Amino acid sequence: MKRLKFLVAALLVWLFCFYNIERLSAPIDLTDVAYTFVPLVAVAFIFIPHLRKIPFGVSLAGSVLIFLVLKAGVKSSIWGASLPLTLMEICFVGVTGLLACQVNERIQEFEQVVDRISIGKFWKPGTFSSDQAEMYQELRRARHYQRPLSLISVGVDEASMQVALDRMVQEAQQAMMKQYVLSDVARILSEQLEDYNIIAQKDGGYLVLLPEVGGESLAELTDRLREIVERQVGADLQIGTASFPQDAVTFEGLVRKACDGINRRGMVEREIVFERSLEREREIN
Repeated sequence: MKRLKFLVAALLVWLFCFYNIERLSAPIDLTDVAYTFVPLVAVAFIFIPHLRKIPFGVSLAGSVLIFLVLKAGVKSSIWGASLPLTLMEICFVGVTGLLACQVNERIQEFEQVVDRISIGKFWKPGTFSSDQAEMYQELRRARHYQRPLSLISVGVDEASMQVALDRMVQEAQQAMMKQYVLSDVARILSEQLEDYNIIAQKDGGYLVLLPEVGGESLAELTDRLREIVERQVGADLQIGTASFPQDAVTFEGLVRKACDGINRRGMVEREIVFERSLEREREIN
């Protein structure tokens, strides 16, 4: 965000200098085509989405070619004694295009962050209350046909995504950061799990119902999910598991067992962190 502000300010200062260059240097007499075309280049690079897909060098070469064609179209001199001025105007077009392209890239990055925070363009799981009936139905089916079924509770270790935050905005930034991470976790879950698995949001995490998955398969699955999330997101998953009928035979029992697994894991991890901090203090003393 700071880089975006800096680039926008740099672009505005550059355009201000461009429009006042004749006052700064009297011998320079830019053509009307340059005065019109340079701001159009900035607008095009920032607001035309298709230009994002074209390499900057190609877009810049096309802009210079269009500029020369326009100069020739209004019968403005390009070669001969006017060649230094033409080259200078081409440089102005290039610098403007470069700054506008950088602003465009930062805006695109900002849009992606907003999309992830709102879980917009990736995948949005249902809420626990809305998917609970479907989960009940799957449990009844598993009980009736004596089929395996598992439930995992997925959360994110908040200690793994802590950063230095200003105290006054710490709570808001932590909430946004957690939502950003959870949106990436939701995307990974939807990519790695089968389409018939049911994923629901619950208490700042996810409950995942896995029909036809027995308890013996959970360790491999959860380890794979932890590894992928750690590699792609940089956060540690906290996962609790419960299997039917080994751990519980009711839906409430499965949910309680899976959520308790996360709570116990979190307590153990906090105890480990606390013990390590005590050891460091002893070493210092």
